[in-house]
Amino acid sequence: MHSESVVTSGRPRSIWLALAAVVVYVLLAAGLGSLLSGLVSDEQELAQFSLGHFIPLAIAIIGLLLFLRWAGWGEDVWRERPTPTLTPRRWWLVSIPVLVVLLPISQFGDVPWASRPIGYVLVIAAGTLMVGFGEELLIRGVLLTAVRARHGELIALLGTSLVFALAHIPGSIIAGASLATIAFQVSFLAAAGAAYYWGRRVTGRLWVAMLAHAFTDWVLYLASRAGTPGASMPHDHAGSPNPIQATVQIMLLVATTVSIISVIREDRRRGQAAAERRA
Repeated sequence: MHSESVVTSGRPRSIWLALAAVVVYVLLAAGLGSLLSGLVSDEQELAQFSLGHFIPLAIAIIGLLLFLRWAGWGEDVWRERPTPTLTPRRWWLVSIPVLVVLLPISQFGDVPWASRPIGYVLVIAAGTLMVGFGEELLIRGVLLTAVRARHGELIALLGTSLVFALAHIPGSIIAGASLATIAFQVSFLAAAGAAYYWGRRVTGRLWVAMLAHAFTDWVLYLASRAGTPGASMPHDHAGSPNPIQATVQIMLLVATTVSIISVIREDRRRGQAAAERRA
């Protein structure tokens, strides 16, 4: 159980119910999105992006919000007590969301800004904002609180990160990615999911993870000029990142790896505290 009180009004926090929401969301975002984007040719990139994002994501997000209203799950879906206010404070975890923001900034040089009209940039920004809002509300909101209601923080971190990565496989398959590429994407997205988890926990606000996610996707889309869902993910990882980007990536990977140890110790402290209260 999480250290803050869990709101128990409404329907029970069922992990299976949350996973069902994930499946429905993926069917809409990847399935319907790819179907709609396929109505126009690849040359019509902005139209392809718009059809593949705005309509299916609007339906998926509205459905997700209605699900929360129906389930009656509380405000802990959206917010929690920030990690630095807990004991121990672990201020070093603040570095993870900071690095998450620095990573796409380090990739600005990969974007051919001169060939990106302002209208194109704004449309991509609106679409990726919807992606960040919907996926974070689903994974770091609905699923995280459902897992957290029954398991420790380690399972909440690893479980939501894995589901986040696996949920992108249908979009990659539809985009025609190879098995090797999909395997790389799963590992890449699992690490990204862990980083977004800390964006929520360190600040105590889900919207921070939403904006960090949206900002990262925005830069990826602008750099790749991809119109179809999932196509903005790195398909060719043979190229070498610039030195700043590589440094930030390594620092982020190290920080998220060490954070797993921190979460294990956190669960142990909570277990010991619970045992002392029962004694």
